[in-house]
Amino acid sequence: MEKKIIRIINNIETSVYLCLLVLLTIVIIFSLLELGYMLFASLISGDFMLLNPGGILSFFDFFLLVLIGIELMETIKAYLETKRIQVEIVLILAIIAIARKIIIIDTQITEPLVLMSIGVIIFALTAGYYLIKKGNSLSKESR
Repeated sequence: MEKKIIRIINNIETSVYLCLLVLLTIVIIFSLLELGYMLFASLISGDFMLLNPGGILSFFDFFLLVLIGIELMETIKAYLETKRIQVEIVLILAIIAIARKIIIIDTQITEPLVLMSIGVIIFALTAGYYLIKKGNSLSKESR
């Protein structure tokens, strides 16, 4: 009886992940179309070379948001294939999200403590990523 319930729960969990993957794919496709439209509209209007830094930052912000969506999709796909959350992919996703925050942050109005905190987060994420990669390579060598 317990195995049947666990199998049902696993099927529901897989269905939820598949739905999330489909919805995320739709969001990424529409975001990519919006990103292309932003670039194309700037080219057509003749303002592309006259973009202000705020316009360029908003373009990069949107670009990195699409990239985060793709990495999130990769995380869900990896989970569906292995039934394990791959910490390496999650760390890459977090590093990209922090990089996005750094690119769009306004240092004039951001408190120094917030900037230092972001630095600590970056260090922790990259150190964790390095340790996981090193651990994976050591475990492959010992086989």
